[in-house]
Amino acid sequence: MHGIISALNASNLFNTIDVLELIDEDCVKLLKIKAKALDGTILHITELHTRDYQKYSYHWQKENGELIVRWDNKPHWKNLKTFPHHRHEKGKVCSSHRINIEGVIKIIRESIK
Repeated sequence: MHGIISALNASNLFNTIDVLELIDEDCVKLLKIKAKALDGTILHITELHTRDYQKYSYHWQKENGELIVRWDNKPHWKNLKTFPHHRHEKGKVCSSHRINIEGVIKIIRESIK
């Protein structure tokens, strides 16, 4: 969990990184972050880990709230080959493998160059 915060800081892509919630216990780890990028876009991050369950969401949006892309593993698109992993982009839901913060940072960096 702390690796996500470190990666955001090290990227030098974000003006602000607000940790909204952090639980770091043996049985549950939860991290919620809102990070504002240099171009004004906003990245919302949720990571939840328990002994037998992992949930994630990386939601990147414009300042006005318009979705750019969201990667998550909410299990509601059973027809996708990468179920439960998927991404929402341009009004569509697409297959997507599990992404990590480094992958998200790379995409944001390429987009705001």
